[in-house]
Amino acid sequence: MRNPKYTTQLTHGTGMINETLSLLSIYQEGMSKDALIKCVKENDCLSCKTENRLVHIIYDVFFQRFMKVNPNVPLWLKLIRERGLSLKHFTQLLMVYCARENAVFFDAVTQILNSCKNENQHIVERDAFTKYVENLVKEGKAQWSESVQKRNASYVRSCFIDYEMINRKSEILPYEVNDFTILYFMHEQHFAGLSDMAIWEMEEWHLFNLTRHQVLDRIMSLSLKGAYMAQTSGELLTISWNYKSMEEFINATL
Repeated sequence: MRNPKYTTQLTHGTGMINETLSLLSIYQEGMSKDALIKCVKENDCLSCKTENRLVHIIYDVFFQRFMKVNPNVPLWLKLIRERGLSLKHFTQLLMVYCARENAVFFDAVTQILNSCKNENQHIVERDAFTKYVENLVKEGKAQWSESVQKRNASYVRSCFIDYEMINRKSEILPYEVNDFTILYFMHEQHFAGLSDMAIWEMEEWHLFNLTRHQVLDRIMSLSLKGAYMAQTSGELLTISWNYKSMEEFINATL
């Protein structure tokens, strides 16, 4: 489901929360990249200094994160905003999509942030990002020059700040997964064809530092809210799903 390659895609945008909100506000079903660029220009909804910057935001950020796997994602996100989900909780959805497309960010969350939390640390040391990226190169997972390594470490840290995982002083902020975030990605993956067991085992849960047991507890607890009925027996999980589409789920839940 996620892109396992370590790329420099964060060069074109880190959290990009405000830009994403602006693009979602004008996005229409079936829009191509070029049609979206034209619409941005007509509505003047992004303050890009150059044409090249606008192209990178749409081609290398928006479409890569939200449309490469399923072109319906922007429509779902747009509907969610229209239904009134708070920006704080909406940002969790954007974080997961960013992490899926950018392994360098995904693994930084699971390796750096989760380790700090598990060790009851309150600050992420600034050089932790530098060392993390350097190790990717040493292990042969990426082939980046020293200057690229330095920039990527900075971009990863910026993502942490943009998604409010840490503040600018590198202090770790409370970051608890919201119920809707869990429900959303459960349904997204169910409609994508994943089995109930595969949903339980999703890598994305690690982005919120959830253990396998904690994931199951949340799935069972949320079963009481009516979106599905979950049953577990030992190591088996079965779910009876109530909704027939993402749109139906979103409209019924928000």
